[in-house]
Amino acid sequence: MAWQLHPASRGKSQTSEAACPYRPPTPDMRPMISNTPATWLPLIGVAALWTPAMVAASYVWGHGEYYDYGWFVPPAALWLLVRRWQALDGPVRGLPTRTVLASAALLLPWILVLRVLGYADPAWRLPMSLLGVTAAVVSHGLIAATRSARASAGFAWITLLCMSALPWPSMAETQIVHHLTQGVVAAVAEVFQMFGKPVEVMGDRLRLHDLTVEVTDGCSGVRSFQSFVMATWFFAELQRLPVARALTLLVCACGVAFAVNMARTYALAHIRFAHGPQAFDRAHDALGLLAFFVSAWFFYVFSGWLSAKARRTVVKTVQRQ
Repeated sequence: MAWQLHPASRGKSQTSEAACPYRPPTPDMRPMISNTPATWLPLIGVAALWTPAMVAASYVWGHGEYYDYGWFVPPAALWLLVRRWQALDGPVRGLPTRTVLASAALLLPWILVLRVLGYADPAWRLPMSLLGVTAAVVSHGLIAATRSARASAGFAWITLLCMSALPWPSMAETQIVHHLTQGVVAAVAEVFQMFGKPVEVMGDRLRLHDLTVEVTDGCSGVRSFQSFVMATWFFAELQRLPVARALTLLVCACGVAFAVNMARTYALAHIRFAHGPQAFDRAHDALGLLAFFVSAWFFYVFSGWLSAKARRTVVKTVQRQ
């Protein structure tokens, strides 16, 4: 027995179908959903969490000896955050209002206390470090709650980039400055002796006959070392490097930082010994810029090579399967 639709029912069905036509899901629906303003709220929250730490650290960027590269970090981190956020797949999960209000009630007094301590002593590094740790933990928790734990782990390089703008503990920084200064002075003296010049090491100074060149803390390489660590996390995120290749880049960056600073110190000492203090003063800033461009070229080329090698490995694995 064949069932037939009543004419009146058929008309109602056609009317309802015309009013609410079926639209199969298409690939272009996801960008429409992901571009709504509400999907950017978690990212705005992450930026707001890092703002107190960056504001507190700006005092050290402006008045410290080794952290002037920190002014580069906030805009670079913000650009990388947006870039990573746009590349994520899947919808953004909303958070219950009670959870948001409870988290804000706990975080705001804590951040306020740390900022008050920072205003009392802008050079005190402990409040800055605690603000950075708070921003890192809460921002990753926010991304995991609104996206996924895997998506939150993908922001690790950006978190390390932001943390690199915060001043290091004073004890660790002092030890690094001391060891780098001694290492650079000893290495440069060995190079001079290889070329037949009897340069002597006197503390943190190089002496040739009655001429002396002092390797100050600013020329010890600690600034290059710290900025190279920051650049490692930037290029690791820019090139989307896996953990092993990012650590390889970090180790090579530390080696290049020492080598570039040693070459700069050798060139300055040679100019001082051969051409006098005026030529030394003229060459100081120019050699610093040259060292910067050489370092930037190294990071761009080497990180790109690591990224291309990783892509070739993935392609070979897929082809074998």
